[in-house]
Amino acid sequence: MRKLKFNLMKNKAKARYGNWISTNLMILVCNCLLLFLIVLLCLIVLTRGWLWIALVSVPTACILFLTAYLYLLRRAFSFEGGGMMGVIHQFLVDHLNWDGKGKLLEVGCGSAALTIRCAKKFKDAKCYGIDYWGAIWNYGQALCESNAKAEGVDERCFFSKGDANPLAFESETFDAVVSNFVYHEVRNNPDKYSLIRETLRVLKKGGSFSLLDLFGQKSIYGDFPAFVETLKREGITKIHYLAYSEKRMPLPRWMKIPGILSGVGLIYGIK
Repeated sequence: MRKLKFNLMKNKAKARYGNWISTNLMILVCNCLLLFLIVLLCLIVLTRGWLWIALVSVPTACILFLTAYLYLLRRAFSFEGGGMMGVIHQFLVDHLNWDGKGKLLEVGCGSAALTIRCAKKFKDAKCYGIDYWGAIWNYGQALCESNAKAEGVDERCFFSKGDANPLAFESETFDAVVSNFVYHEVRNNPDKYSLIRETLRVLKKGGSFSLLDLFGQKSIYGDFPAFVETLKREGITKIHYLAYSEKRMPLPRWMKIPGILSGVGLIYGIK
């Protein structure tokens, strides 16, 4: 009996959520580092031109530092490592003021980690995830379904390929909507405000929302607080904006540098 139980546990599928830092990016940086090291070695062996060696050594050192930093960052965000993306997901879910009755949509579900987190918290909810699933992320519908099954929520989780612009749902279809670091990645619509409006369109009146992205980065979103005020005038009166949300999360300080995790914002409330 014990042997049978051990075999069942051993054969149980494990969720694979991937990582925010693309493997392809890591490979590219490592290849650049290898190339510079080869050039540096050739200069040392063949020319002994110390000026050229010094010039090549500087970018080599920079790429070495970037490689090490990306490795640490990838490890920190990994669900099997530091689990920092799980911390961000929990921050988002903690601000979703919802009773869990009805249907929830995640816009840009990736590998379904956030959709599944919502399904595990809201035991009576049906959770839907849509994503365009671009090739660089190595995600897809089959992976999402496999992860939901591994976590024991596959009967309440549904996934489909879709676009955030526009969403293939009727207006006021869902009781709750969530999204995490998605809108700035949408390439087919430079008007990011319209993406947020599209997400809120499919939310029922009185439904809950919690949306997180780089809302504080003016190069992407411009004057975002002014847009929040516009949404209030348009009828979404119960809306809150938490600027610089990365400072409110229990994340290491070295992760909050410009260009990596800065200008994060969260809007949440009731439609």
